[in-house]
Amino acid sequence: MKIEVQAFINQIQDQTYLTDEYELPTPDPFVADGILAQLKPAIDKAIEKQALVSFSVLTEYAGEPVKVTLETGIVNLPLQYIKKVNQFFELDDQAEVNLYLYVTSPLINRSNMRIDLIGTVASFEESAAANWTKIADLLTKDLEAVVIGSLATKEEPVEKKAPAKKKAAPKKMATTKKKAPAKKTTAKKTATQKTTTKKTTTKKKTTKKAD
Repeated sequence: MKIEVQAFINQIQDQTYLTDEYELPTPDPFVADGILAQLKPAIDKAIEKQALVSFSVLTEYAGEPVKVTLETGIVNLPLQYIKKVNQFFELDDQAEVNLYLYVTSPLINRSNMRIDLIGTVASFEESAAANWTKIADLLTKDLEAVVIGSLATKEEPVEKKAPAKKKAAPKKMATTKKKAPAKKTTAKKTATQKTTTKKTTTKKKTTKKAD
């Protein structure tokens, strides 16, 4: 399945593609099966129609959101970044439409997102079973990363206590700044001495007039 880049951009911006979002309580156990059960029927129908799609399941783990999305696109960027697509193609190019898996969570990694290419939409149906196995395997690894990330987050507050002690160092700078005004007092004394000299000169002129 190929599409002209400009036509792809138009469909996304006009929101004429198929999209839906499902909310799901935290799966117990936290595995891929329950999430994919929500997405599979909608994705299969959309691919049969060779349509552009974006279907998501929104759940949470350890109090943090976890969003799993299966989405068609011509570049490995979520559709929300559609304005960046023309940086990769000419608008009249014909581009292959692929299916991508996006897992978004503050627990998964530093970028809060993991992206996996599943394959082209055109070839998906030919080996649908193998493709769904691939999706399940990739999602399993992503969910494991979320679990590991939640454990690392719990340990962070202990590590953050050490840098806080270093903030006491800037107090030394305040002590050195206090020495600066001492130079200004010396300058004022010199100015006073100059005025005294001028007064002495005036007295000498008065003595000459007396002669």
